[in-house]
Amino acid sequence: EDVDDETFLRNSRTNYTEGASAPKYNTNPFLQDDDYEQQRQMYEHRRREVEDRTLLSSERSLGLLYETEQVGMATAEELARQREQLENTSKQLDDINSTLRFSQRHLTGLKSVFGGLKNYLTRQKEFTPRMSASPSGSNMHDTMSYQEPPKLQMTPEERYENHPVNRLRNEPSYAPQQTTSGGPGDFNARLEQNLDCMAGSLARLKGLAVDLNSEIDTQNDLIDNITNKVEDTDVKIGMQNRDMLKLLGKK
Repeated sequence: EDVDDETFLRNSRTNYTEGASAPKYNTNPFLQDDDYEQQRQMYEHRRREVEDRTLLSSERSLGLLYETEQVGMATAEELARQREQLENTSKQLDDINSTLRFSQRHLTGLKSVFGGLKNYLTRQKEFTPRMSASPSGSNMHDTMSYQEPPKLQMTPEERYENHPVNRLRNEPSYAPQQTTSGGPGDFNARLEQNLDCMAGSLARLKGLAVDLNSEIDTQNDLIDNITNKVEDTDVKIGMQNRDMLKLLGKK
């Protein structure tokens, strides 16, 4: 078939234009593998960064929990020492009240002696006006033969039941859990270990908080009891001081 020159040239220009505008594809397999390897390394690097940050955060939280446990243990020890002081104070107040009871008995005996002596002198003045103010030796002997009431053997006061912070004192000292370093494949195991340690620390802190709260409530009751004892002791001392002043003739 014959084709004229103009048609041949037009077809040639069309084919050349389509070939020039066609996209170029990389047909080299080595270059495609290099791009894939770079992307894989980039994702691997990002994954390691996330894992490192996660482990660092869990270890930092574990350290804070350990420090909180140490503060709680120190508080428990301080409360235990404070409880001992309160119990000693309560015991001393019991001893003071016991002494005051015995001194009150002595004061009652002295009041009886002075009262009997006063009555005796009054009767002597009524029946023997000429008698000197001082009683005879025999009468004085009879008067002063007053026997002091025998002292009863002191019964031991009941002490407060000792409620030391047994659970707090006997609690073993806590040490921070050290995570074992390993390869990238150990991330899950290390993270699981840190989470287990955090759970155990939180459980100990919860028990410690319950014990501290119970101990504080008990010591508050002990302080209230000591306050009542102090007020009772103050009243007894005031009454005995007034009785002594009366016996001495002072107002």
